[in-house]
Amino acid sequence: MTDSQVWDAGAMEARSMEARSMEARSMEARALEARVLEARAPEDGVMEAEATESGAGTAGREAPGRARGARGRVLAVLIPSTGGLLFGYGTGGIAGVLPLIGEQYGLSAWTQGVVVSAALLGAALTAPVSGRLTDRFGRRPVIAAAAAAFAVGTAVSAAAGGPAALVLGRFLVGLALGAISFAVPLYIAEIAPPARRGALVTLNQLMITIGLLLAYAVSYALQSDGAWRLMLAAGLAPALVLLVGMAGVPESPSWLESAGHRARARAAAAALGLPPAPEQPAIVGPQSDGPQGGGPQVGGPQGGGRPGGGRRGGGRRGGGAGFREALAEAGPRRVALGLGIAVLVHLTGLNTAIYYAPTILAASGLTPSGGVLGAVLVGVCNVAATVVTIALLDRGGRRPLMLGGLAAMAAAAAGIAATQWSGGHAGTTALLLCGFIVAGAVGPAPVFWVFAAEIYPRRARGALMSLATAAHWAADFVVAATFLPLVKALSLGGAFALYGAVTLAAALGLARWMPETKGISLDDTRAEPVRV
Repeated sequence: MTDSQVWDAGAMEARSMEARSMEARSMEARALEARVLEARAPEDGVMEAEATESGAGTAGREAPGRARGARGRVLAVLIPSTGGLLFGYGTGGIAGVLPLIGEQYGLSAWTQGVVVSAALLGAALTAPVSGRLTDRFGRRPVIAAAAAAFAVGTAVSAAAGGPAALVLGRFLVGLALGAISFAVPLYIAEIAPPARRGALVTLNQLMITIGLLLAYAVSYALQSDGAWRLMLAAGLAPALVLLVGMAGVPESPSWLESAGHRARARAAAAALGLPPAPEQPAIVGPQSDGPQGGGPQVGGPQGGGRPGGGRRGGGRRGGGAGFREALAEAGPRRVALGLGIAVLVHLTGLNTAIYYAPTILAASGLTPSGGVLGAVLVGVCNVAATVVTIALLDRGGRRPLMLGGLAAMAAAAAGIAATQWSGGHAGTTALLLCGFIVAGAVGPAPVFWVFAAEIYPRRARGALMSLATAAHWAADFVVAATFLPLVKALSLGGAFALYGAVTLAAALGLARWMPETKGISLDDTRAEPVRV
C-alpha cells in the first residue's frame, strides 16, 4: 500500500469511530432524558391538579363577587329610583287637591295655575345649580338632601292655612324636585352598563308614572272626605324611604374617578359589579393635594380643557366643567339640540294633561269624583306604557320612540280638539287623553332623560344636563301656569289644537336634527361621543 492509501484508510477509520462515539453519546442522552421525564411525571401531575384546583377556587371566589355586584347594582338603581316615585307623587298629587282647594278658597283660574306651577318654578330655579352641586359634592349627597327638602316642603303644604302658605310649600317641594329630576337619572346612567342604560334610566320614569298613579288613587280614595291635607302628607313616605335608602348605596364610580378618589372609585365599581374606570395619567395641579384622578388632556373623560380632573385651579372638587367651558366643549348645535328637546317635551302639553287630568275630564262632562277616577285609569295606562318603553328603548333606539311618540301625541291632541268642538263626549275625551299620555310616556318623557345623559361630552355633561333640566322645568312652569287661562280664552278644544300643532312641528324638526345615541359609552374619551 502506498503512503497515501494508508493515510486514507486511517482517516476513514477515524471518522467511523467518531460517528460511533457520537451515536453512543446521543443514545445515552436520550436515555437520561427519558429517566428525568419519568421522575418528574408525578410532580407534574400534582402541579396540574393544584393549578386546576386553584383555577376552580378563583372562579368560585369570583362568582360570589359578581353576584354581590349584580345585587348591589339592583339596589343602587331601585333606591334612587324612589326619587322618581317622589317626583310623580309631588307633581301629580296636586291634581286631586286642586278642585278641593279651588272650592274651599274660591281660587281663580290664574291662582289655581300658580298653585300648580309653584313647584315647577322651584324646580326650574334649582336645576341650573344641580350640575355644580353634583360635581362638587357627588350624586348621592345631593339626592339625599333633595329628599329631605321634599319632606319639609310637603309638611308645609299639608299644614298650610291658606293659599299663600300652600304656594310656599309647593315651591319648596319644587326646589327638591329640580335636584331630584337631574341627579337621579344622571346617577343611574353612570352606574348602568351601556347595553342596559336606556332601560335602567327609564326605570326612573316608570317610578314617576307609579307615583302619579298613587297620587290619583289616594286622591280618589280621599275625595269624598275632602281630605286634601292628607293627600299631600302621604308624599312624606317616599321621601323618607329615599332619604334613608341613599345611605346604603355607593357613590357613582364615574364621579369618584373624576374627583381623584381612585381607590374609592374602584371599590364602588366592584360593589356595583362594574369594570373599573380606565386609568388616567396622575397629574399634580397647582392647588391639589397630590395626584388627581380623571385628569386626561383635552377631550378626555373628565379632565377636559385643563390638566387635572380632580380639584381644579379654583378649588372646586369634581371633574365637571363650568357652564362657559361646557358650552365651548359641546358646541352650539349640541347645546341647542339638548335645550330644544328639553323645552319641546313640555310645549306638547303632556304634563298639563297629567296635572289637570281630573279637571279636563270634569270639564268634558264627568263629575269631580268621576274625573279623578278617570285620572286613575289614565295613570294605569301611563304605567303600562312605561313598562313597554323599558323593553323597547334599548332595542328600538331613542330616535324612533321619540318621533313615533310625538306623532301619536299630535294625532291624539287633534282628536281631543275635534271631540270638544263636536260636543265634548266625556268617554271619547277620556280615551283620547289616555292615548295622548301613553304616547308621551313611550316617547318624549323617557327619551329626553336618556338622550340628555348621552348627547353631551363627559366633562360637560353635569353643567349642560343641569342647564337642559332648568329649561325643561321653566317650560313646564309656563305651560302649566297658562293652561287654565288658555282654556278660558280658546276653549279646551282650542288649547289641545294648539298643543297638537306644536307637537307635529316638533316631530318634523327632530326628524331632521335628532341623532341616535343608543349604545354609546358615557366614559367615551372623545369630546363628541355622538355626531350631531
